[in-house]
Amino acid sequence: MLNGSEQELQQPSLPTFMSISPSDVEQAANELDAHCNLPAYTQIIQRIYLPQTDSATSQALQRDLVELQLRPEAWGLVVPFLNSTDPQIQFFGAHTAQLKIARDWEQWPITNAHALRDLLLNLTTQAAARGVSRVVMRKLYVALSALALRLCPLDKPLWQDWIKDVLSGLVQAPIECAPDFLCIAVEEVRSADLLGTAKYVEVDPFEPLSSFNSLYATKNSHDKQDDVPINGRLAWLKAAEAWVNWGLPGDELTSLVPILIDLLRNQDSFVATCDVLGDILSRSSLSEGKGTKALTEPLLQWISAGGSLILQESLATSSVDEISHAFCKLLVAIGEHSTEYLVRNVVDPNVQTFLRTMLGYTGFPGWYGADEEESEMTLQFWSSFQDVILDSDFSRDATNSAWPTIKAIDLELVTTLIQKARWPTLQEGYRTWGQDQRDKFQAFRRDLGDTLINTYYVVRDELFLPVVPGLVQLLAPVVPGTVPQGGWEAIESALYSVKALQEAIPSSRNPYLETIFGPDVLGRLPMQGQDQIRRTALDLIGAYSTWFHELESTDILMNAMNYVVTAFSEPSLSLHTARALRDVCENNRKALSTHIDSFATLYANLPSIPDTEKAKVLQAICSVIQGLPLKEGIGPVEGVVTPLVNSLAETLSQAAEFPEEARIACVARLQALSGCARGLTNNTDPLSNDIISIEDEQETIQLMEEARQDPRMVALRADIIEILTLTIRIWSADAEISEAVSELIKAITSLPADNTLLSLPPAPILELVCNAAQRQITQAWLSLATMLTSQLGPAVFRTSILKGVQDVVGKATLLLVQYTLAALSPEGAMDANPDIVRGFFVYLMTVSTHFIVCLIQLPTELMNSLMECAIRGLTLEERYSLVEAAKFLHTFCRRTFAIPEYLPQAKEILKQHGPAMSRALMLGIAGASPRSTIPNLVELLALLLGKIPEHRTWMKEVLYSPEMNNPLLTREAKDKFLYVATSSRSTRQTCDAANEFSLIARGLAGSSFGYASNPVLPR
Repeated sequence: MLNGSEQELQQPSLPTFMSISPSDVEQAANELDAHCNLPAYTQIIQRIYLPQTDSATSQALQRDLVELQLRPEAWGLVVPFLNSTDPQIQFFGAHTAQLKIARDWEQWPITNAHALRDLLLNLTTQAAARGVSRVVMRKLYVALSALALRLCPLDKPLWQDWIKDVLSGLVQAPIECAPDFLCIAVEEVRSADLLGTAKYVEVDPFEPLSSFNSLYATKNSHDKQDDVPINGRLAWLKAAEAWVNWGLPGDELTSLVPILIDLLRNQDSFVATCDVLGDILSRSSLSEGKGTKALTEPLLQWISAGGSLILQESLATSSVDEISHAFCKLLVAIGEHSTEYLVRNVVDPNVQTFLRTMLGYTGFPGWYGADEEESEMTLQFWSSFQDVILDSDFSRDATNSAWPTIKAIDLELVTTLIQKARWPTLQEGYRTWGQDQRDKFQAFRRDLGDTLINTYYVVRDELFLPVVPGLVQLLAPVVPGTVPQGGWEAIESALYSVKALQEAIPSSRNPYLETIFGPDVLGRLPMQGQDQIRRTALDLIGAYSTWFHELESTDILMNAMNYVVTAFSEPSLSLHTARALRDVCENNRKALSTHIDSFATLYANLPSIPDTEKAKVLQAICSVIQGLPLKEGIGPVEGVVTPLVNSLAETLSQAAEFPEEARIACVARLQALSGCARGLTNNTDPLSNDIISIEDEQETIQLMEEARQDPRMVALRADIIEILTLTIRIWSADAEISEAVSELIKAITSLPADNTLLSLPPAPILELVCNAAQRQITQAWLSLATMLTSQLGPAVFRTSILKGVQDVVGKATLLLVQYTLAALSPEGAMDANPDIVRGFFVYLMTVSTHFIVCLIQLPTELMNSLMECAIRGLTLEERYSLVEAAKFLHTFCRRTFAIPEYLPQAKEILKQHGPAMSRALMLGIAGASPRSTIPNLVELLALLLGKIPEHRTWMKEVLYSPEMNNPLLTREAKDKFLYVATSSRSTRQTCDAANEFSLIARGLAGSSFGYASNPVLPR
């Protein structure tokens, strides 16, 4: 029941069509009263939120209240609930109004819509005047918006000016009421379930209310802006942000910008104002560089007039507060919006003030992630700035008046970025950094490097002007054992920045790099301790390994090599040292081969190098050996590799007595042997412009073959094969050994044109792989078999020896098919081993391409099992396995039908397995297989339809069988697909028909998503 005070507040009264008697209300409340023994429904609602009410009782009461809301009589509860003095009851009244409009609108007679509209407006106006809580008011705004969205889309809109009407009723309300309503109104419209033009008809009447300018002026026409309460300003700014994101027209935005810029002088609303301006710059109709006169220029003027002082205040305190952070975000938004404008007007004083302010945040004192976050925010702008410069009519000569300004800004940017890349010293708190902070800062340094690269493309080698002279000056007074002014950290950041530039710098003579790698910089770096800068220096040398190749003299190269080799004395640097050595030797073979004697000392110190890095060191040494004339390289190769092979043989002899120790040592030595094989491989760049004649290539092959016949090399290769045989016999099932053997075989086998002194013939290695696969079939062995079969391909062998090669491949194919089918035949084995399935079908496809006879000649029973396995592969859920199975079958069918002598066998095979293949293909296209595999299935289907007339009959049987019971696949769809597929002579038409059929089966026919996500079909 209502108490006396509540009865006095019950204005306006219920309209007759909405009224229910007090007894009805009380009866509805009494139905709930049994749960709590309270005299009135108001107390029921209050009881729900009492602390002493247990969860079960509260949930029961809430369920009953919801049931009450769903009754038609609940319309009559809106007024008494809203006129209560209890905020909880008021909220329930507003919620009831929203719920009834949203869910039970059909209960309301449309002829009384105006009365409901006027009632809700009245209730909202009075609630605002009484100072009802913002939570309740917002719920009322939701109800009003829901009602408007019911009335506006009608053929004859019943409330076209609803926002204007609501705002008119809120003129005398607290200042935050109107903007709160505007926020909710635009959000409700945005999320409303309105379609097509109806939504735009709905939005169009908002125009009189969409101007923040007029609304703000209406509210404050007699007040100074500074007198507006902070909650009012924030509410209006939030409303403006919501409407900007909704999509205010450009005219409205241009009138809004001056007010927002004026609001920037209020610190308490500065952050919210920046957010609105940021949205205008990035998400509105003025984004992407539009409106520079109305938007960019006023903001730049404001920055010059005083906005930049925010940065100065932050620099004075060495901290970035909330206002300064928001200002930085605004700067970034301006930069991203107006990059082209800034480049065009770079000489303008306001633009220069903006750029230097941005630079201030880029180089803000402290370390990113520990002291500040703003420097990282600016990096994307600087990259975009450089890109726009390059895309513009840009030149570096004296005729371009903007070039001096651009150059000055970019060189200052370079200095700033290098300073920000500096690690803190121990005294500056480096020890206090956790691993997460170190990783974060390292990622930041990579981003700095990317920005430097973009800057280099603009200023080119002039980028080094603030870098190299500074390095020389800092290092000039340094003698061994001393530390430069500012510590090694500043030197390290400069070297790191130069390393980051490597991919952009041309491989040509560069005096700045010559200085860096010469005695004035590299020659003065520490040779002991100081791991951080030494790691960076080593990485720098490795990064520029190809650049040394362009030098006329080897002095600088040998200076770098001396620095690298000396670092091997530090175990903590072994990874970086070995990597740098490998890269430098790999890319400077000829130049270093004249100093081959110097590598004897390095080789002698090999035992002191960690096993994990020995492979890289041996690869480096062998790279230099490869640069020698062939006959001169035989002795060094023997001297390096023979001890390693002997050591490996000794390790294998101890496998029975010390299995684990021998296994670990075997892995290390196999890796070292792989390093030797890689080092001897020719590193000719396939993208090189150097043209090698066929005669020169043939001569090179002939010379290599003669060198390979040296008895020492023949014996060494035989020893390696023996070692591999024994290793596989002992440990072929060990994963780590298998990986090491696999890497060695990849490194030590090649096509005849790429043979080295150590290259092993692929035929005996293929036999070894088959032996390993017999013990345990794995993807690694299948992958090796694929590679070796490609190396044995007919194109690379003379006809006179092709028959022997075919015999080798035929035997290997027979064995590998037997071993793999045995492993995949158990139930579920193909699903459980997708890597083996993929490797198997890739191998079979390679055999089909180069040695189809080896498959045709398989025993009949084995061939049948193979085809059954491939057809099962077409039904797998794992995408890649299915694709490889389809590729193999397509290659097999195409190759057999292309060779007349194999045609009878092919027809016999497909006659037996064609129906099952057709079934798998049709079911897959009809939805059983992933959509991304459809092109592969369709390609195989088109080939079979073109080559096997019986396939049309098999296809028809599957299409109309009970298995094809998808209700989406009507008789009409099946008939159409069958007709097009079987009558068309165009592969493309067959593919299109199959794809359309697959879309129908998946319920995507005619949908934009279905066609937009179409896999690419074969043509």
